[in-house]
Amino acid sequence: CGNLAKLASVKSEEGNSDTDARKLHSRSVGNMAQAIEEISKSNETPEQPDQLSIDDNSFKQRLLRGITTILRSRLLMAIFTYNALYASTSVLLSFQRAELVANRSTTGTSAVSNTAFLAKINTASSVAVFALQASGLGAFIANSCGQRGALALMPIIRLCGVILLGWWHVISNGKPPDLILFLAIDECTKVINFAIAKPVRENLWRGLSFEAKYEAKPIVDTLANRWGSGSAAFLVSFLSRITDLTGLGVVNESGERTIAGLPPTLILCVGISAWWAIVSADVGYIRSQIDHELKRQQ
Repeated sequence: CGNLAKLASVKSEEGNSDTDARKLHSRSVGNMAQAIEEISKSNETPEQPDQLSIDDNSFKQRLLRGITTILRSRLLMAIFTYNALYASTSVLLSFQRAELVANRSTTGTSAVSNTAFLAKINTASSVAVFALQASGLGAFIANSCGQRGALALMPIIRLCGVILLGWWHVISNGKPPDLILFLAIDECTKVINFAIAKPVRENLWRGLSFEAKYEAKPIVDTLANRWGSGSAAFLVSFLSRITDLTGLGVVNESGERTIAGLPPTLILCVGISAWWAIVSADVGYIRSQIDHELKRQQ
């Protein structure tokens, strides 16, 4: 009997150990299933918030954020206006250039010679830009004038050049100026733009936010030029229609209408150049205030 009791107790212990082993096995299987489920969830498609973040970086959203950033910033609006006015004056003077080249063609020069002549002028201005940048003279002028002076240098020179062209029209009884004189004035402004003013304008974006530098800047660089060019062409067409309807001004011997001895495009260019000079002073003032604030925070 004693041996039977011992044998029964041994079998019961073996049964208990088998039960514990089954429990451990079931638990391990459950843990493996849970781990497999977690891995499968991690490999699934990202949830809706991630998808929304991708949509926020779409071209449309970046464009809207860039436009909003420009409208909320006085500095960016001033830079936009500065670039647009420069484009406007360039387009207005291009009308005068086309007229002078056409008058040169009437003197017996061919289209090939006119193209070669303008190519030489562009080459000379490009060499001048390279010389100013390579020699460091452009940087020296920009540092000597300061940021505000360098920004105002180009509109002031253009304003003086346009006034000189207007004076030529007055003293010559409405005759257009010499092409060489016009190109010298026009190309001088372009040389100053590339060699002096443009590096200073790029420095205006220093210390601004990510949205300003990477979302608003491309809009300012492209849309401002298109806006200025389109506005200038519209103003010329509108003023021409007004003068034709009202009979404002006097028609000279060449059949062109002048107001106070000046072509309407030149009058527009004088006004826009003066506005451009005022805006340049405003841009320099705003940027100086930002620089002062940044230094104070440091």
